Amino acid sequence: MRLHLAEQSDVLLLEECRKDNTRAYDILFDRYSGRLYNYALKYIRNEAQAEEAMMDLMFWLWDKRHQLSPDVQLAPYLFRAMKHAVIKVLTRHQSQTVPLDFADDASFDDAGNRLRETELTTLYHEKLNALSQQRQKVFRLSRHDEMSHAEIAKEMNLSLFTVKNHIKASLTYFRTELKDYIDISGMIIIFFLS
Repeated sequence: MRLHLAEQSDVLLLEECRKDNTRAYDILFDRYSGRLYNYALKYIRNEAQAEEAMMDLMFWLWDKRHQLSPDVQLAPYLFRAMKHAVIKVLTRHQSQTVPLDFADDASFDDAGNRLRETELTTLYHEKLNALSQQRQKVFRLSRHDEMSHAEIAKEMNLSLFTVKNHIKASLTYFRTELKDYIDISGMIIIFFLS
């Protein structure tokens, strides 16, 4: 009896990925994304940054599928790569971290900060509206309506892979467009968790 694709080993799924089988990639994504996200979150302690690190790693896996050794042990390889991604995130954001006890500080409520927040909100919406309609809708459903990738795929009649690509491309776009104004993770916190 032949095993279903979802029951195949990582080695066979990677082999299918090398043949550009996106279903095999989706299975690997589902198999590892939650565990990698939880691993990253344990150290980063920021949901948006942990998700971004996990998404970057999983899309890197798809991009490099033809270059990976056929006998690579995927689980240890991915967790080693995630460890390096976590270190990179922590190093990058070390100087930008604000202790939580400052959250109620009156200095955060001054007119200058409110003006900057208004400017950032306007700029964010301007950049969001510049995305294609489909990419914009996927991003809004993900970040504004807090829908899962699977829910978005079902609602928009898209493949899970397409949804993930839209979100990844949108985050890259915002990171590039807003890099002079605010760290992307800070922006995500301001606009999506408040």
